Amino acid sequence: MNKKKVLIGFLLAVVFLYLFLRNINLKELWTTIQQANLSWLLFSAFFAFFNYFFRALRWRLFFLPIKKTKLRNLFETTVIGFALNTIFPAKVGEVVRPYLLGVKENISKSAALATIVVERMFDTSAILFILTVYLVFLVQPDQLSDKAQSSLVELKSAGLILFGCILALLLFLYYLKTKPERVKKLIRKVERFLPSKFAHSVDDILDSFVQGLSILHDPKLLLKIAAYSIAFWLIICAGFWGGVRAYVPGFTFVSTFLVMTPLAIGIAVPTPGGIGSYHLACKLALTLFFNIPEAKASAVALVTHAISFIPMTLLGVIFLWREGLSAMKIEKIAAQKQSIE
Repeated sequence: MNKKKVLIGFLLAVVFLYLFLRNINLKELWTTIQQANLSWLLFSAFFAFFNYFFRALRWRLFFLPIKKTKLRNLFETTVIGFALNTIFPAKVGEVVRPYLLGVKENISKSAALATIVVERMFDTSAILFILTVYLVFLVQPDQLSDKAQSSLVELKSAGLILFGCILALLLFLYYLKTKPERVKKLIRKVERFLPSKFAHSVDDILDSFVQGLSILHDPKLLLKIAAYSIAFWLIICAGFWGGVRAYVPGFTFVSTFLVMTPLAIGIAVPTPGGIGSYHLACKLALTLFFNIPEAKASAVALVTHAISFIPMTLLGVIFLWREGLSAMKIEKIAAQKQSIE
């Protein structure tokens, strides 16, 4: 495990937590947290758990061209992976998760790791698609803050631009899958103007995409995975919606579509479990877009994060213990990342 990346991850968490808690009245925040509607929190908790099961179900589709994998193994390794992402920074779980499944199912480690690369691609496309649909067709001006309403035209334009970006991404991936050498040749012309280390990273990323896409030959399977990806993010929206409704009764389901992109960015920051970065992204999105009071927005951030991560982290630790995986073994697996790729 790269000690430098670990240190950076913890430092980022501290910085984002400071920015999140800065100027917050902790007594008012605690009082607000206690005022939650319990029924909506239970609703949120149900979907928070269900999304891990559904993620495992979708992950199974990626392996169909290789092998029919057991759902139990997929679920357990998924939970372990996300538990490790919460405990350690630098997204260690994204390496351990496919490695463990490869061992359990006797699948090539590189093939298993390639599915994670493609999974991220589908996640990014699904988030952008949901945001685009909201901005172009479903936006509710009366739900937005005055500042967001005044920028509604720009937001809709941004939605159309995002839709264009999705089409461009899909077109790029199609050519990357069908004519990888031609795309690489074009990219290498651009790489001449980049630092050698960065250019090498671009090559590695392209190779990972090519390997990941090469296992998906069936157009029907691709469409099925796309549908599952959209459904998966709608489930996440439902869980977050329950957390917001626990504090803001009038908050609509489709309004969560606007918040998902900032939350996804917050989770993507390599802090342990998105700690700090998720909280800040959530608070800013709710206050800036929907004019929700800071105390309530902060309460939503803390509670939804706890509901999503604490139960699954505890369950993941139990699975880790059952697998006999110590911190030393996890570090050894993480150190093998380059050889796996």
